Amino acid sequence: MTNKTRQIVVVVAVFVIALASLGTIIGLLVNTGQLSEYSDGFRYEVNGSRVTIISYEGSDTDVVVPDKLKGHRVVGIAKDAFLNSASLIKSIKFNCTYSSFYIADEAFAKLTALEKVVLPSKLKEIPYGAFEECTSLKSVIIPNSVTVIGGNAFKGCNSLNFIYSNENYLTEGDNAVRNNALYLPTSLLEISASAFENCTAIANMYISKDLEKIGDKAFNGCKNLTGLVVAAESEITSIGEYAFCDTTLSSSAGTPLSFPNVVTIGAHAFESINTTYFAYMELPNTVTSIGEYAFSECTSLSKFVMAEDTKIETMGEGVFQGCTALRNVTLPTEIKEIPAKTFMGCFRLLYGDNDFVIGKHVESIGDGAFALYVGMGEKQSPADFMRHVITVDEENEHFDIIRLEDSRIEGNSNSTYRQGLLTDIGGTTIYAYYGSYDSKSYSPSTNGKTFRLLDVEGRTVQSVTTVKPYAFAGVKFDYIELPVTIKGLGEYAFYKSHVTTFYTSAIDWEFTENTFEKLNLNLEEDKKLVGTYPEMEVLLLQSKDGVEAFLRKLGEYGIPAGTYSGDLS
Repeated sequence: MTNKTRQIVVVVAVFVIALASLGTIIGLLVNTGQLSEYSDGFRYEVNGSRVTIISYEGSDTDVVVPDKLKGHRVVGIAKDAFLNSASLIKSIKFNCTYSSFYIADEAFAKLTALEKVVLPSKLKEIPYGAFEECTSLKSVIIPNSVTVIGGNAFKGCNSLNFIYSNENYLTEGDNAVRNNALYLPTSLLEISASAFENCTAIANMYISKDLEKIGDKAFNGCKNLTGLVVAAESEITSIGEYAFCDTTLSSSAGTPLSFPNVVTIGAHAFESINTTYFAYMELPNTVTSIGEYAFSECTSLSKFVMAEDTKIETMGEGVFQGCTALRNVTLPTEIKEIPAKTFMGCFRLLYGDNDFVIGKHVESIGDGAFALYVGMGEKQSPADFMRHVITVDEENEHFDIIRLEDSRIEGNSNSTYRQGLLTDIGGTTIYAYYGSYDSKSYSPSTNGKTFRLLDVEGRTVQSVTTVKPYAFAGVKFDYIELPVTIKGLGEYAFYKSHVTTFYTSAIDWEFTENTFEKLNLNLEEDKKLVGTYPEMEVLLLQSKDGVEAFLRKLGEYGIPAGTYSGDLS
C-alpha cells in the first residue's frame, strides 16, 4: 500500500469514527433532553407524539398553555419552566386535556407576579412546591380530579384566599360561592405536609367528605384561618403535627369543629389557637392517639369532650398545657395514663365548680400533670392562684389522697382552706399538692405562714419519701417545711411558686441543680421575671453528721443554703 493510499484510509477511518461519535453525542443530547424545539413562546422536548414544556420564553403576562404544540400533545411541565418569567406572568391557564398530564415539582415556584391559575381539567396531583412562594397568587381553579395536594404546594402564598373547582363559578344566586374562601375539590384525598403553611390570607375553608389525611404543618401559621367547615360525614382519619398550629379557628358548642372519624391527632396539631372563638372541642370514639401538646396554649378553649368509650392507646405530654380557660374536661373512662404536663397551668380547670377526679383505670401520672400556676401579667383574684380539690375514684388501685390539716381564718368560721396531696397508693410519693379556698378565705395576715405536711389530726405526715417534679408548682405560701423522711425532690418541685425558703431536717436525699429553680432565668424571654420570683433558700433545721457536705453540694449548684435554729411558728 502506498503512502497516499494509507493517508486516504486514515482520513476515511477518522471520518467514520467522528461520524459515529457525532451520532452518539446527538443521541445523548436527545436522551438527556438537551435538544429542544420552540413554538408560540414555549420551548419543549419531544418524545414521540408528546411534548414536555421546559421553559417559557414569550412575553405574554397572561399565558395560555395549549393542548398541542405543532401537532404534539402537551403532557407535562418541567421544573422551573416559568422561572425566567417570574416577574412577568400574572396568570396561567391550561387547555391541556391529556389524562396523565403532570406538573413537575416546583414547576411554578417563586413566580412573584402570578395572581391567578386555572389548572388542567384532568390533573391528578399538585406536586411538591408547585406554587411555593408565589406571593401574589390570589386564586386557583383546581379541578375535581385532583386527589393529592403535595407538600409545600402553596407554602408561603400569603395572598391566596380563593380556590374553586370550576372557573365558571357564580358569586350570586342559589349556587353562589364566596370568592374569599377555599373550596377544596371533592376528589381530594390528601393534603400533604406544609401544603398551605403560612398562607396568611386564608380566612375560610370548606373540606368535602372524602379527604382522608391532613399532613404535618398543612395550615401551620395561617393566622387568619377562622372558618373551617368539615363535611358532616368527613372521612379524615389523620391530622398531622402542627397541622393547624397558630391559626384562628373557631369552634363552639353551637357551631362545633368536628372530625367524626379521626383516628390520630399529631403533636402540636392545634397548638396556640388563641382566638376567643376557639372555645369548644369534641372528639369521637375513633380517636386512638393524641400527640404531645396537641391543644396546648389554646387560651380560650374552655370545654373539651371525648366519648366515654374512646380507646386511647397513646397520649403525649402537655396536651392541654397552658389552656388557662379550660374549665370542663371529659376524658375516656378507660384512660390509663395522664401524661406529664397534661394540665400544667390549667388553673381554672382545677379551681372550678367540681372536683377533678382521677379515674378508676388510671395507672400512671406523669411529672407536672397538675402543675398549676398563673402566667405573668394576668390580673386574677387571689383565689385564682389556688387549686381545687383533686379526688381519686374509690376503685383506683394505684393512687390515693392524703388529706392535710384544714386551715380556717380567724374570725371567719364559714371559710376553710381545704388541702391535700395526690400520692401513690402507699402515700410515699407526692405527685401534686392541692388547695382550694374561696376569696373570703384569702387574707394577707395568713399569707406567709410556714406550710408543713400535717394531716387532719395535726400530725406530721411520715409516709412521704419522694416529691415528684412540679409537685408544689404555683403554691401561694412563702415557706415550706418537709419532714425528715424525704429522700428525694424532683426538678422544678416549686416551679413558679411563692416559696422563698425551704426548711428540712433531712440531708440524705437526691436533688438536681433544677430542683429549687422556680424559673429558667437563662432564657431571654424570662429575664424580665428576675426579682418577681426570688431565689429559694434552703435552710437545715438541725445539725448532724454530713451537713457540711450537703451544704457544699447545694453550693455547687448555686443554691443559697445554711442552717437555722429559730422559731418557725
